[in-house]
Amino acid sequence: MNDDIVPSAVAGTVTPRGVHAYLAAHGWTRTGPYRIDRGDVYRRSGDRETVLVPASTRFADYPIRILQLAEIVGRTEERRTSAVLADLSLAAVDLIRVRLPRTYDDHSLALDTGVDLLSGSRKLLLAAACSALRPQRLFRAGRHERASTYLAGVRLGPTEPGSFVVNLRVTVSPSLAEPDQIDLFAPPFERRANRTLVAGLRAAREATDLVNRGDHIRAFDQRVPEGVSANLCTAAAELIDVGGGLEVSVSWALTRPASEERGEQRATVTFQPPDAPVLREAARILSDRQERIDERIEGYVSALARDQSEPDGRATIKAVIDGALTSVKADFSPSEYSTITRAHDNRWSVSLEGDLRREGHRWHLSNPRDLTVMDDIDP
Repeated sequence: MNDDIVPSAVAGTVTPRGVHAYLAAHGWTRTGPYRIDRGDVYRRSGDRETVLVPASTRFADYPIRILQLAEIVGRTEERRTSAVLADLSLAAVDLIRVRLPRTYDDHSLALDTGVDLLSGSRKLLLAAACSALRPQRLFRAGRHERASTYLAGVRLGPTEPGSFVVNLRVTVSPSLAEPDQIDLFAPPFERRANRTLVAGLRAAREATDLVNRGDHIRAFDQRVPEGVSANLCTAAAELIDVGGGLEVSVSWALTRPASEERGEQRATVTFQPPDAPVLREAARILSDRQERIDERIEGYVSALARDQSEPDGRATIKAVIDGALTSVKADFSPSEYSTITRAHDNRWSVSLEGDLRREGHRWHLSNPRDLTVMDDIDP
């Protein structure tokens, strides 16, 4: 065997299904079983070489058999054994590669740049996972437990030559659809999140190109259902700034075929330095346009307004939004307006919940509820 073989511990992590998926994708054909239940024999078209795929990881010699298989496949495909083993170990993984083109001559990065790269990559994946759950313009921290669980399962792989590349591994469950049939079952969330990452970045790329040709924020706003968000745009802009550009690619797990991803085994999206300001401005506007559901505000009533012919009334509440004292307008039912009026007349502060949104330079709270007068001490 070659001296560069990855240790047998790595071979032990290769799954039989991953081996079958790799061989099928690289021109090998299953010719029959080996001793009925011990494994399966594969032969490559036009080649005399055969390989044995063990049926189970429970066999004591499983790692050795995988090493032998990798050596034969490498010799047949004219590849290093270690490279074949690496591919086999990733057969059940969606591999996300984040590449920064600007590095030192030896392809190294400044330490702070490396930290920014990992942080920005994390933000990209989290934004995509949130959009996979429910697309919207902006996501607030701490409100998407399923997305956080997805992120906890992402593994950081070794880097590779070629500028500076971060490899992020996301294990996805295999497809159980019948061969040559479309998988009609819902994909696992991990695949949905990774697919949204590609779709969102592609949509952001398209929107940026349209803006550069004279379009407006609608180019981004219309693509929110595809995965564009303020979070995604901000993360991409930060990575472009630190790396002099950005390339993100996803190689889909062989155990879950890529037919649903336009038939592409590997999808790639690139950005250039001039794209960063466009993405950053799009993120700012999308953030302002995003309605904040179930937002609680506290403040005092600064103004009242009600048409004599209407039962409902409007109040302006001075509250702190994003660290600044801001006027927030809200419409209230007759009973709530009576309470708000009493708070205004007595200069009592109020607390209430609603759906906060920005309209130009103004804030509006719709569906106000759970109104509490903070300083009302009446029995």
